[in-house]
Amino acid sequence: MPDLWDTNPDSVFRPVEEEPHPPPSSEPDDHTGAVKLKDHRGRLRLPAYILIAMTVVLATTMWLTVVLLAAPR
Repeated sequence: MPDLWDTNPDSVFRPVEEEPHPPPSSEPDDHTGAVKLKDHRGRLRLPAYILIAMTVVLATTMWLTVVLLAAPR
């Protein structure tokens, strides 16, 4: 059965028995745009703290919205 979540049309309409083509070995995976959340010592860096803070703010905002909508008037 084809993987319908795959966005590559070549792999969606390919017969199941056919294996996908391996990526060329001359081109390494490009991770230059990746954001490292830990430094070389294993400690969290600033982007990690920003993501944590944004998650806390989002969760608090959602919780307050639900509480205020459910509160009796």
